[in-house]
Amino acid sequence: MKTTLFCFSGTGNSYYVAQTLATQLGDATVRMIPSLFTGEEIEMTEQVGFVFPTYKGFPPTLVKKFILKVFAKQDLSPIKYLFLINTRYKFPGYCMVAMHAMLREAGCLYSYANHVVMPDGYVPLLPVPSEKTMDTLYAKADEKLRTIAEDIRTEQFRLIPKVPFTRIAITHIMPVVHLASKDFAQQFSVLDSCISCTLCYRMCPSNNITMQEGKPVFSNNCTGCLGCYHRCPVQAITLQKKVHEGRYLNKRSGYSTEYWK
Repeated sequence: MKTTLFCFSGTGNSYYVAQTLATQLGDATVRMIPSLFTGEEIEMTEQVGFVFPTYKGFPPTLVKKFILKVFAKQDLSPIKYLFLINTRYKFPGYCMVAMHAMLREAGCLYSYANHVVMPDGYVPLLPVPSEKTMDTLYAKADEKLRTIAEDIRTEQFRLIPKVPFTRIAITHIMPVVHLASKDFAQQFSVLDSCISCTLCYRMCPSNNITMQEGKPVFSNNCTGCLGCYHRCPVQAITLQKKVHEGRYLNKRSGYSTEYWK
């Protein structure tokens, strides 16, 4: 059975999960959500999955945009089994119930939902975990991914539990969170140590970066993934406000070296 995984990833966690599931499922294709806003017709397979992180308790802005503006306009009739895999650290928030509401609005219902705990890179709130903690989380994630892959292969049914105040969160809080993320990049500064490698420009999922005189300039269409901050090879991108120390990217994923060649 063919499977399509629609993936959004900032630090590489969700990319790693999507690629691992694709390998374990076989006959599966990973499609990155930022590359799907071209107006092309997207062929749906019998199995479709969404792999995505939690940002401030909700799905990333671009995931919402993709579901409501692109996915909803496709022929969804071939889909027989739809699943949701969320990568997060500590706080699930309203991410899954928001996905359920958006997919329902798009005309599709999910059959399976699960999450994978990964190291967190949101340094304005939490410190980057130690190498030992990361290794522990990676080992547990790999073990859980084997279980998830088997669940998907056998098309298990697994729904998320109800969460209090869901309607209020989705209709009133999520729009505010997404709107605030658009201006997040205004907190970035670029040091003179920038080497003009253009990696941040090439990998920005919301096309929020332009290169001017060899240095990145940030607009107000950020999605808050912090990918540019964590991936800068010389740590020339900094945050003006005080943050926790450390930079994080999922080095196993190949998201910087393979996907963004």
